[in-house]
Amino acid sequence: MSPSRIHNPQPRNKAKITQSSLELHNVYVAGNRTTGRLEPVIWDTLQSIARQQGIGLNDLVSDIDCRRTIKNLSSAIRAYVVTHLLTRLSEDYLSSRVA
Repeated sequence: MSPSRIHNPQPRNKAKITQSSLELHNVYVAGNRTTGRLEPVIWDTLQSIARQQGIGLNDLVSDIDCRRTIKNLSSAIRAYVVTHLLTRLSEDYLSSRVA
């Protein structure tokens, strides 16, 4: 590694830092269009969860909206995805311990 890289902590591309990594997606919650702003990995995981459950993305988001205790829908979706993944991880761990 060159000495200039070590002593110069400035990023090479400052524009990347100011850009948001969040993606905007339109979804329908209880028939009403709204926009969610989430990280791509959260959107991808949410779509996978909907497919696994055999329901549409809008239906899953509507269900999350109905059950949420968090004011912000995007935060509620993040919490749902994390909870879903942790539950699956726990189930997989427990089933591996029994086998």
